[in-house]
Formats: sequence, C-alpha cells, structure tokens
Amino acid sequence: MLLGALIAALAVFSMTMIAASKIFTESLSKQTERSAETLITLSFNNMYQIMSKGWNRDELLTFLAEMEQTYSEHDLRFSIYRSDIVNGQFGELDSKINPDVQPLYDEVLQTKAPLTIETPNGIQTLKPLIAKQVCLQCHTQAKVGDILGIMGVQQPISQMVATARNEFILLMLVLMPIPLLFAAWVGRRFSKSVIKSIMVLDEHISSIHRVDDLAKLTHEDAVFKYREFQVLNKSLKQLGDKLKHIAIDRDILDFEIQLLDKLVLSSELIKDWKQHICILMNEINYILPLYTMFVVFRTDDIEQYVIEIFWLGVPSQKIQKEMEAHAKVLLSANSIFDTGSVFKVNHTYTTNDPLEVQTRIKTQSKSLLLETPKIGGVVGLGVEMFPPKESSRSVVVESVLTTLVNVIGSIKAINKFTKELEYYATRDPLTHLYNQRVFTEMLSYEVVRAKSHGYHFGLLMIDFDNFKLINDQYGHAFGDEVLQNFAQVIKTVLNEGDIFARYGGDEFCVILPERDLDAAIEVAEKLLEATQGLKLLSPKADTVSIACSVGISVYPDHADNKEDLFMVADNMLYRVKDSGKNALSYPQEGDLVQAYKEFNDQSVFILHSLETGEPIEPNYQPIVNTRNGKIEIHELLMRLRQEGQLISAGRFIETAEHMGLVNQMDLILIDKALANIHETGYDGLLFINLSPKAIVASEFIKKIQTLTLKYDINPQRIVFEITERETVGSVSLLEKFVIELRSQGFRFAIDDFGSGFSSFQYLKRFPVDYIKIEGEFINNMAKDKIDLAFVESAVNMAKSLNIQTIAEFIENEETLTLVKELGIDYAQGFFLATPQSEFLTQLKPDVQKVMEASA
Repeated sequence: MLLGALIAALAVFSMTMIAASKIFTESLSKQTERSAETLITLSFNNMYQIMSKGWNRDELLTFLAEMEQTYSEHDLRFSIYRSDIVNGQFGELDSKINPDVQPLYDEVLQTKAPLTIETPNGIQTLKPLIAKQVCLQCHTQAKVGDILGIMGVQQPISQMVATARNEFILLMLVLMPIPLLFAAWVGRRFSKSVIKSIMVLDEHISSIHRVDDLAKLTHEDAVFKYREFQVLNKSLKQLGDKLKHIAIDRDILDFEIQLLDKLVLSSELIKDWKQHICILMNEINYILPLYTMFVVFRTDDIEQYVIEIFWLGVPSQKIQKEMEAHAKVLLSANSIFDTGSVFKVNHTYTTNDPLEVQTRIKTQSKSLLLETPKIGGVVGLGVEMFPPKESSRSVVVESVLTTLVNVIGSIKAINKFTKELEYYATRDPLTHLYNQRVFTEMLSYEVVRAKSHGYHFGLLMIDFDNFKLINDQYGHAFGDEVLQNFAQVIKTVLNEGDIFARYGGDEFCVILPERDLDAAIEVAEKLLEATQGLKLLSPKADTVSIACSVGISVYPDHADNKEDLFMVADNMLYRVKDSGKNALSYPQEGDLVQAYKEFNDQSVFILHSLETGEPIEPNYQPIVNTRNGKIEIHELLMRLRQEGQLISAGRFIETAEHMGLVNQMDLILIDKALANIHETGYDGLLFINLSPKAIVASEFIKKIQTLTLKYDINPQRIVFEITERETVGSVSLLEKFVIELRSQGFRFAIDDFGSGFSSFQYLKRFPVDYIKIEGEFINNMAKDKIDLAFVESAVNMAKSLNIQTIAEFIENEETLTLVKELGIDYAQGFFLATPQSEFLTQLKPDVQKVMEASA
C-alpha cells in the first residue's frame, strides 16, 4: 500500500512538471507574439513620422541602423524588407533577405496578413506594410492596398524556456517530499483501516452457521464507513438477503429428510396414520414449537365430516372448545366443503401431560383437492407464534403442511380405492348387485350347503325382454336407468336371504335358499307381475313398459351340481324367449333329457370343431365402393358344417360363450381366411368381426401376428370390427390393445355404429378407420325421418373425422340409391351380394346396372 502511494505521488509530480512546462512555453509564446506586434507597430509609426517630413536614402539607412542597434540590445533582431514596387522606384537596399525567412516573406506577400511562427532561432513575426492613400504621395508607382514592404522581429525564447524549466524543477524537487510523505501517511492509514475491516468481516463470515446468521455479512465499521465503499456494503447486504431466501439450514434439511422418511406410504402408515401424526408432532416441536394440528378430509360419499385435532398434551376444555370453533370457521370458509356442512370433532393427545397455552393459538393451513377420486381436505398447524415469512423456519411450516396434506390425502385416496376395489370385485358397478364371479362362487357354496343340510333351493335365470331395442332407441344412459329400476323392482319381491346377481348385460340370476319348485314358481310369478307394473318415461317422452322372461331350475330335483343346474335354468329361459317372452318356464317331464341332450350335442360338436377345425368354414360378404361400383372389401363370417349342411354359427354361439371357446373358434376361422387370401392372391381388405373380449385376450395379439407372418399378409389389409357382442370390463385396457395393434399396421372399424353407447365411446377413444352404420337405421331411413337424420349426422361426423362409412343390410334398390345420395363410402347387404365361400371380383350384372344407374 505504501509503495503504491509513493509511486502515485511520483507519477503526480512528473505529470505536474510536464504540464507546467507546457503551459509556461505556450504562455511565453503568446506573450512574445503580442510584444512583436507592438514593437513592429511602434517602429512603423516612428518611420512614418520621419517619412512624412521627407527623407533621403542616408536618413533611411541611419534609421534602420539605429533600430537594429536598439533591438539587439534587448536580444531581438529587427529587419525590414522592401517590395519590388518600392525597389523599382527608389532602388534596392544593401540588406538581403535571409534564405530561412524567404518562404515566410513570400507567404506574407501572398496573403497580405501578419505571420508569427516558431523557428529554431526563436519566434519570428512578420507584418506587411500596406499602402494607404497618403502613401501614394511618395510611392507614386503603388496603389492603395499594395504591399510596400515587410517588417520583421525575431525573438529567441529557447534560453528563457530552459531557464524557467530548470528553476521549476529545482522548486519541485524541494517540494516533492511533502506529497510523498502525505501519500505515505494516507496510504498507511487507509491500508490499516481496510485490513481491519476485512479481518472483522472474515470473523463475521466464519461465525455464520445458520441461515439467520447471514445478516452478519453486512458490516458498517472501518473502510465501509467511507462513502465510496457504500456500494460494497450494499452489495454484501443484498447477497446476505438473497442467500437467506435460497439457503436452507442443515438442521431444517435434516428434519425434512426425516419427515419424508417417516411419511413414506407404507402399510403401517396407512393402517395407523394417527399414531404417526402424534410421533411427527413431537419431532416438529423441536424445530417449530407447536400446540396442535388438525386434519379433516372429505370424499364424495360423505356428508358429515370428522375433524381430527391432535394435541401435544392435554389442554383445558376452554382451549379445546376455542380450537374446535376456530377450525369449524376456517373449514366452513373453504371451498372444498359445502355450505352448512356438519363437522364432528375427535381429540387425540400425544401425551397425558397438561398442555399450557400462554397466548391465543395462531393457525396456518393447507388444502388439497383431488378430482379422481374426488377427495379434498385441509391440514392445519396451531402454534404460539409463526416465524417471519422470510425466515428459514417458515420453510418448515410450508414443508410440513404440504407434505402432510399430500400424504394424508394419498392415504384417504388409497383407502377409498381399496374399499372400491373390494366392493366392485364382488359387485356390478351399475346395479350394485353381486357380479357373475361372486354368483358362480355362491352357487357352488349353496350346492354344498344344500347337500350338507338336505334342503332344496331354487335358481332363477332372468332375461330383460327387448332390452337391446330400448338401448338402441333411447340411448345407453336411459338403458342404464331402466336396468337400475328393473333391479330395484326385483329386489322388492325377494327375501332378505335371497342372492340376487347381475350375470351380464340384461341377464340376472337369483338363488332362492330353502325353496322347492312351487316356492320358486311363486317368486317368479311375483317377479313377472312386479316388472309388468314398471313403466318409465323415456327421453322422447314415451312411456316404456318393462317385461322379462324367467327360467327356473331346482336343486336337487333338476340337477345336483352347479353346472347342470345353471344349464337347465338357462335352457328354460331360452324356451320362454323362443315361445313369446314375458313368461316363466320350468322343466316338465322329458325336458331335462332334451335339455341335456341339446347342450351336450352342441358341446360335443364345438369341441370336435376345435379339435379338427373341419366344421368351421369361412364365408365372405362383399362390400362395394359406392363411387366406382367395385368390390374392394370382404367381411369374414363364420359358418359351421353339420351333417352336410352349412349353418350360421349363431346357433352355437351361446353354448360356445358359456364354454369360453369363442376366441379359439375365431382364431381357426382367421387362420383359414388368411390361408385363402395367400392361395388366391386376393388383394382387397378383409374385415374380421371380433368382440372386445377377444381383442384383450392375453394371446390374441401374438397369434394374430404369427398368422400374418405365416401367410405373408400386410397388417394394413386387416380391419378388425369391434362389436358389442360381449362387454369388456375395462375400456382403458381395450384401448391399450387397440393402440398396440394399430401401431403394427392393423386397422379398425366400429360395427353396428349407433346401436349403443359403446360405439360412441369407442369412436372417441380409439383410432378408427371405418364405421359401419347400424342396419336398422339404413333399412328404415327411406321411411323414417329420425333414422334418416341419424344416418346423415353419422356421415357428416365421419367426414369431419376423416373416417370412411359403410352402410349395412341394404336390401333393396331404393335404399342403395339413398345411400349413394348421402355420400356413404361403401355399401353391404343381400341386395348387393350374399356371403360366399370365395372372394367375389364383380357384382351380378343386374346389380351392377343399378350401381351405375344411381351413379
């Protein structure tokens, strides 16, 4: 620091000397110039006075000699030069122009202006003598404005400057120790102050162990008291403030880590979360002294809410009441809870020690609202004093509240999901009746119990008559409402111990413990009577009547095992449906033998078909492009050859579904169809009708991939028609499989579009390429405006979604013409072509003419 001050002083001294020398030289030059002009003016005036009296050459020379003598005594050099005009009239003088002055002389003659210039010999000043009117009396050859001559004065200043510089240097050398000593004193004092301040600041920084200690970064002593260093002090303060906002104390960080460890969602935490809250409160108390914590959560099926208030000890009754009231006010103002909600309060104490509350409890809370499942709640802390918001301790409060509200909310959600899983694992979600799996198990248990205790029990198979028609005509939502009301009506007929289940779709089952055939018939008759009295108002303001068919079997009269008992009741049910519906049926003499024979015959035939594959034959129905009349698509249909006759698979589908063998039959059919494509070279598309359950079968995708590779078929030529023949438990699961197949190139169509809610749900969720409009709408649209409006809407919607449309069940020329007018892309039906065992390449001539005529 001292050396720096000395160097600075020396630099200042040197610059001062240079500046002073330059200023002195410039000042002396200007003064010399003014003196020269004055001397020339005086000399000219003197000469003019003499000339005005008239003089001769000798007098002129004498005058010039005296002037030169006078100037030289003052270390000046005077000279006068005559112009050519004067020399021409009076003759030249003996003096000649100095070669060094000649260029300056010529410049003055040219410019007629005075000139002062610094030369090696000093300051040279030249002034022209301009002829005036009075001068022309003597200088007769001149004119006004001509130059008669030039006067010059040369002043040597180099010696003067050198002398002045030497004197200045001597003076500065005498004075130089003063600034050097002063600089040394200032530098030493400043250095000492800065070092002291830095040491103090270093001590402060070394003492910072917590976020709140960051305030010590601000230092007001020593060097920081100088105004020039206030910026540094301000920056240090800002740094401390910023660090306090972003830094976290080690103990707080450790606490949060411990908090997260203790709140990991485990079975213990879910089972006994209240005990964990008590333990947690004791640990929070080390970081943030608190009195209480309250928790309340709601779910969508609860109207009364329980406020769980946890205390670090046992407070007085007064404090508890105040906290209850405060919590209720706080929760009532929260949007999660309904206005006027009823709150019940439970108090839990972490210890039995008295809790002394010195001041009014202050609370802070955090809310959570989940949409799925619909759960909302609030967690709050009650303390004596909350830390300032800018304090790191406030981070604890937010952290604890956020963590608790999320963890407890998750626990509530898991509990809710668990209960729902337990419930819906055994229940139908629409009617809340037992589902098919539980019914099958209960039927097994009932057979065992009846056998052990020696009693009869009845089994009713109930089918909702014409439910598909109601569902198609009024929509899925109304269909669900009808099923719910139908189930409620049946419940009114049953006893408390009866087992009522929804078997699937519009089929229901009832187990009647300890009832014989007569008692079972009586229940069935009451059931028919009750359902006939049920009438519902549809969305179209129509009154919809309800009817059903009932099949009855009784253990052990008709069967002694669950499979046969179910088969008998199912056969009786379909006997009713075949004979007119809205009635009941139970086995008569010979019925059991016939029922067993029919079922066994069909079962044997199906098993034989799967074993050999021979009875299963593919048929193909053409689908025609309405724009060009060409057959571009064939739909794959299953036919079964029995006793030499080719019959529809529909006769066996119910039995195959009961046996769980439909998927295997479908795969045999697809194998044969793809082999046929490979052999014939058919290059069009193949539509394959599959149920959603077939698509989500575990091995389906793998087997389809194997078949397409086996026969070298491009997956883009395969279009799967999604049908509603069977329901699927999870649309999300079906969506996953559809997307996976689509990613491999397979395409999809929705069959019977508009026949039910699922077709619209599939259209919304799946990547669909085609929709096949329900044939009932197509057949009736020529005579029914509602059906026509639906078809038009479906076509417009499909076009906007870039989906191609297919009209099913075209049975006449009028319908085909209307299909083409509506802009439907493809047509299918018996009018165009019936299913064939081979791929067709063209339509019959008469049908082709109709296609061309309506083009």
